[in-house]
Amino acid sequence: MSSNHSFSLRDVLDFAGFFTGRLLLRRKTPLLASFKITWRCNLACKGCPFHRRAKRPGNSMDWDTVRRSLDTLAEMGTRIVVFEGGEPFLWEDGGRTLDEAVRYAKGLFTRVAVTTNGTFPLAGPADILWVSLDGRKEMHDRLRSGSFDRVLLNLRETEHPRVLVHVTVHRENRRELEPLLTMLRDVPSVRGVTLQFFYPYGQGEAPLSLTRAERRETIEEIISLKARGFPILNDAGRLRAMAAGRWRCHDDVLVNVDPDGAITQGCYVRSRGEVRCEDCGFTPVAEASGALDLLPGSLRAGWSVFLSRM
Repeated sequence: MSSNHSFSLRDVLDFAGFFTGRLLLRRKTPLLASFKITWRCNLACKGCPFHRRAKRPGNSMDWDTVRRSLDTLAEMGTRIVVFEGGEPFLWEDGGRTLDEAVRYAKGLFTRVAVTTNGTFPLAGPADILWVSLDGRKEMHDRLRSGSFDRVLLNLRETEHPRVLVHVTVHRENRRELEPLLTMLRDVPSVRGVTLQFFYPYGQGEAPLSLTRAERRETIEEIISLKARGFPILNDAGRLRAMAAGRWRCHDDVLVNVDPDGAITQGCYVRSRGEVRCEDCGFTPVAEASGALDLLPGSLRAGWSVFLSRM
């Protein structure tokens, strides 16, 4: 079970048991759960379709659904749960808050993370806090409802030991990567940066997709920045494979939970939109698939994100 913001030999053995079950026993056990606890959000980001679902019925879980869904994931053998939204820090039910959901999850899973827009104080019992940041002030404010100053203040003030920045890369911000990474060098709380590419759901979000040529060019820049010492945790090999469209996707490594309690194993998009593999930008699935294929770079990336003490 998840420890108090640190890792142990037990955690390493637990992940080893997962890979043994998948590779030797051929079990279709999911590694990671995308747990969308609510569609509600305090921002209206240009590239996100999910805040548009906030007025739908079943837009936020009740406590019984949270517990039941987490119990089901544990029975499936899931090792990692990432609470998402909407904005997960907005979730509450009958006086219960996200912290209580995270604590319950930590009794069941090896690692528990939260992905947040960063506008709430960066604290709580999650092992990892992923903060979405898509550029410096002018760019981030244009893309994410003028939230840059609050996010940067929260990054500077947090005492959480494991804060990562997550960047969704697209045609408007792809030239911002080096300036953003340079700025983050002066934010000591940020322990690393992960990147993924915009996926066009076609559900009202802005048309931000990179062309094939733009994606290849951007990936080469990311790999160069990583080689220069910027703390990018993505594996260069997986990025190049995504640029070429040549990687084996084990989509059943992922399981998705939506606010109505629906659980779907497989592609992140399957229960949320039209699946178009040629547009995939979901680097976490590419990394997890690479780890299942025992690719050293993907295994190192997984270690850096989920097990490293750094």
